[in-house]
Amino acid sequence: MSVKQVSIFILLLLIISLLYSTIGPGITILILAIMFFTLAILFTFKTEYYDKYLVLVNPKLYDAYEEKGSDFIRKKRITTIISYYILSGLTGFNGFMQIRLMNEMGTKLLFSFNEFLPFALVVLVVVFITNYICIYIAKKSKTAGEDLMWNIIVGIVLAIALMIFITFYILS
Repeated sequence: MSVKQVSIFILLLLIISLLYSTIGPGITILILAIMFFTLAILFTFKTEYYDKYLVLVNPKLYDAYEEKGSDFIRKKRITTIISYYILSGLTGFNGFMQIRLMNEMGTKLLFSFNEFLPFALVVLVVVFITNYICIYIAKKSKTAGEDLMWNIIVGIVLAIALMIFITFYILS
């Protein structure tokens, strides 16, 4: 990952942690849901923005997709748009549940910044690993369907690993 990518991720992480500590987790999650929904709508109606977004966020992955051809990028764009709609719905639901939970429990934050930081660092490492795995998968896969299948498998494995980390972190 380049310095630009790392700085974008760190800036996003800083904004999320500041929002979390000032306005609470529920509203922060709702803001993220709105951002995902906005990206999904933007990519749906302005397909060229997907290319610009991917080049900004992950130029090496875009290069790997570009080597496969425009049909491969088109299929990946459709998959990304669908996943952003789903992600925005799930994140929005989670945000509403967080707000409801906070109203029932009081307005105390669930995690302090010191508890949030180790989890954020683990997520940063997982993002680095995922980035390199996804680039490797994109280069080795023959079709967009094969790329999607392997990305789903990697996502499930990494989600399980993060859940295990969170469980051990909370229990210790």
